[in-house]
Amino acid sequence: MNKISLLFLITFFVFSCQNEKEIISIKLTNDIVPIPKELSFNDKGKGLAFSKNISVSFENPEISSLIQIFKKEIQKITSLDINFLTNDGNSVDLIFKIDENLNKEEYQIDINENIYISSGSYNGLVMAKNSLLQLMSTRKQSIVFPLIKIKDYPDSSYRGLLIDLARMWHDVESLKNVIDLASFYKINYIQLHLTDDQAFTFPTEKYPKLSTPDRPYSKKDFRELVEYAKLRGIILVPELEVPGHATQLVKIYPEIFKVNNNNPNSNVVDISNEKIYTALDEIIGEMIDVFYTSPYFHIGADEAHLDYYRNVPEIKRFMKKNNLGTDVNELYRYFIVRMNEIVKSHNKKMFLWEGFRKEGKIKIPKDVVVFEFETLYQLPNDLIDDGYTVVNTSWQPLYVVNGGVKNPRARRAMWSPEKIYSWNIWRWESWYYKAPAYKKPIQLEETPLVIGGQFCSWEQTGEAEIPVLRKRLPSFIEKVWNNKEVLPFEIFFPKVEKNDEKLSKIINDKRQDTLLLGYNYPGVGDDCGAALWGGCD
Repeated sequence: MNKISLLFLITFFVFSCQNEKEIISIKLTNDIVPIPKELSFNDKGKGLAFSKNISVSFENPEISSLIQIFKKEIQKITSLDINFLTNDGNSVDLIFKIDENLNKEEYQIDINENIYISSGSYNGLVMAKNSLLQLMSTRKQSIVFPLIKIKDYPDSSYRGLLIDLARMWHDVESLKNVIDLASFYKINYIQLHLTDDQAFTFPTEKYPKLSTPDRPYSKKDFRELVEYAKLRGIILVPELEVPGHATQLVKIYPEIFKVNNNNPNSNVVDISNEKIYTALDEIIGEMIDVFYTSPYFHIGADEAHLDYYRNVPEIKRFMKKNNLGTDVNELYRYFIVRMNEIVKSHNKKMFLWEGFRKEGKIKIPKDVVVFEFETLYQLPNDLIDDGYTVVNTSWQPLYVVNGGVKNPRARRAMWSPEKIYSWNIWRWESWYYKAPAYKKPIQLEETPLVIGGQFCSWEQTGEAEIPVLRKRLPSFIEKVWNNKEVLPFEIFFPKVEKNDEKLSKIINDKRQDTLLLGYNYPGVGDDCGAALWGGCD
């Protein structure tokens, strides 16, 4: 054998070992959640199988991290060690490409003799990667992808999940598992409820006494979570709760935040003290520096007990000086405007919970985004009519609450996946008998001013998050990804069950809740359905 023949054989052998792939017959399945907008099969009943190596091509350096995540997740799901080899040549198995002609959250997948993935952004490629994981099956010692073509994008730009760190401890690893879960189902924002009456979890350097001892987070912890989430296509949104729900601020730095109302239960900051605006500006600045990926900052602003401001001499003088009249609601509106100016000075857009009334002399700027949940302070249709951008956080069925923290009579509120699936982004329901949406849901006409929804997990321990969210969050994400129902629940939910098996392996957590409480837990439908928020009159 001459040298040329030997070289050819060696080259052929190396090339074959690096590209052990074949087209095989498979059983057709499509279990992607949320359901793609467009899906067709390039060759029905056929799949592309890889047994050892996958050659990968990409242009943007950051995609290298995504490929490493993809490799680890495949290994966790299949227990197979498939190598990803960078190859910029003509024969490539897997191509990741950022295509400026596509929208940032639009992605396309084309699987034939190779796998071609494109999107308008890194985050879109993350979503495509998760669709591939959900499509993937195994055959002996190979991973298999159906020969398929997908074009997909979300209907809602905001697909959120709230995690309550102020009331219950979550260790960093638990939060990483929540991020993995959220990313797997294409959530793009996780709001961290960092402060409340119970605790102040952000370790601010300018006000060091604020950090609650039994919530020992460091800035390093949060920076680590920000980067972990970023690589998985998720933005962490920080929340600082003011002017109400602010017991920690009031008690720890009374010289700045306390209202002189002689009420030991007062939990509102002193809006009349100019020092608070400097302090809040500094705290917000520190938070934004850590949560730098977020274009948003949430100030809370809900359930502020305005009675704590009545008949306080300093408050009266401040209101007179600023031409606010005698209605403390105008003081509250003044505060929101001031906070919006602070947030915008940091080049962020302000989020806040529903809390201000429709009527008022001081105009609330239209550039804020309102998270409508109770329908008590203002109806969602009024917010829309007035031109506000809204995120739907309907109490029912988008809240899961582990009751008993505020009220011993409280019930655990855990709506079933089927109940969540019956919701849409223009619909509000409430479990509180005084709320307008209690007896009859409020269903709006379709409007682009509702930019999406947020699923809210309140008062849950870190250990409880995965069992509670894993079967509920997919029903929610389906309705914010596809604003109109694509499949009946009985056809949709088996897809969740199949993907949940893969999720268990990715996060190494098989724990499930029973889902037995569902939406028929005691109290819903009777006059005490809102026991968690104070019970019946």
